[in-house]
Amino acid sequence: MLSDQRWEIEMEIVRTNFPWFKPFMTGREGVGFLGNLRGPRSKRLFQVVIKIPARLYPDAEPPVYIDPKLTMLWWRADDVNGRAEGRLCYHRREGGSWHDTPWQPAKHTFCNCIGFAVQYIQEFDR
Repeated sequence: MLSDQRWEIEMEIVRTNFPWFKPFMTGREGVGFLGNLRGPRSKRLFQVVIKIPARLYPDAEPPVYIDPKLTMLWWRADDVNGRAEGRLCYHRREGGSWHDTPWQPAKHTFCNCIGFAVQYIQEFDR
């Protein structure tokens, strides 16, 4: 369950790194961040949403949603919010190589998830 202290820390980390991303809370349904990222080549705007039910965070990783999608690759079934269009699929880079490292609540944050959206858009924007 998301504590008030953890939420304050999460908001500060995102505010420091992605100040245009705005936090939101939808009652018990969800917490997260919403913002736009611009494609480096196309200059197109992409809406990014990181959202998870507050009762699951920080024990579960928050899904990343990007609209519009750049490719049908790198998407998987959304087992958290049940969105039909799926969620972004990614791997963490740790120790200089790519691993399927599990979510670690004490180490990972919403800000890390925004970073994966940035990487996806930088790689696939044409």
